[in-house]
Amino acid sequence: MIHNVIMPDLGQTAAEGKIVRWLKKPGDSVSMGEPLLEVETDKVTMEVESYKGGYLRAILVAEGEVARALSPIAILTDRPDEACENAPAGDAATAGPLADKLPPLPRADKPGAGSPVSSPGAVANDPVRARATPAAKSHAREVGLDLRSLVASRPDGLITRRDVDSALARRGQSRPALAMAAITTRSVQSIPHFDVTVDADASALLAWRSRWNEDHPELRLSLNDIFVRAAALALRDVPELNVHYANGVVEQRTAADLLLVVALDERLSLVGISDPTSLSWEEYAGQMRQTLERAGHGLASPSLPAGTPALAISNLGMFGIRQFTAIIPPGSTAILAIGAVREEAVVRNRRVGVGEVCTFTLAADHRVVEGITAAKFLERTQVHLRVL
Repeated sequence: MIHNVIMPDLGQTAAEGKIVRWLKKPGDSVSMGEPLLEVETDKVTMEVESYKGGYLRAILVAEGEVARALSPIAILTDRPDEACENAPAGDAATAGPLADKLPPLPRADKPGAGSPVSSPGAVANDPVRARATPAAKSHAREVGLDLRSLVASRPDGLITRRDVDSALARRGQSRPALAMAAITTRSVQSIPHFDVTVDADASALLAWRSRWNEDHPELRLSLNDIFVRAAALALRDVPELNVHYANGVVEQRTAADLLLVVALDERLSLVGISDPTSLSWEEYAGQMRQTLERAGHGLASPSLPAGTPALAISNLGMFGIRQFTAIIPPGSTAILAIGAVREEAVVRNRRVGVGEVCTFTLAADHRVVEGITAAKFLERTQVHLRVL
């Protein structure tokens, strides 16, 4: 059977697209969902996937030429030897007699805002199973979206990744939110997390910070600044935690680089912090200020030669959160979750008094980190918070 390959509807602002490159040549077999060509609009270059399997028999719009949305651009057949009268033998062809003999396209009016295109035979809304490209299925799984709730924008009823993104956008989920959803989903699915928790005495660091900020008003330190430096020093002390795991191989890291989770414009970002363990407090305060200012302006943090840091840090203490467990970013080995500094009854020298306490929870990758390693790291972090 002969099938049309049509130029997809690229949105309200793109009534036509230019064929940048054909990824298959006439005679090649094509699987459903396999990239078939690249199309360029005024905004983006994108891959177009084949809506069904078969054999590419003719290319009707050559590379570099422009085609209107929903117009035929190529011909597929179910079998390689299927009769296909006047099918061109070259790498490209223009529409001719063969296109005129093709079965008509399903009727598809130009959609308005938010109006999907569908065909009578489309099964995208099949209550049992939705037809979708592999990319759409993978993306929907990552963000927790049921494909059966979508209507395909293509006349053949096949749901694409673009349909998934459009559905999420209508629900108010931004691209940064989608990216974070994909990151956390991949992490939970691939990294066996375990966590250990400790309450740390914060009295000494509060007193030291008060004195520092009085003496250095131009280089004031936040509690988080102090926590980050203490964690870096502890990572240097416990090299068993400073490792990277990928494809069954464990790589030892030497630099105590960190990955800091920060909130920028109501979205989360991961900011790289270069190893601060050899810096003076003055140098460190300047580095942190510069790095966070760059991140706030949307600029990338300085490149870290060793790649993704083994240790990430997330602090929700400023929101009054007592304790929480964070998700390890892909590429990292552990993440330290820091809660709020709070007043509690503490026992010192067998006497009960009021002290400042902060809860630290370390989540680690159990494939490469043992419980004793996590415990040593938290113990060394507390030491560096007492001796500043």
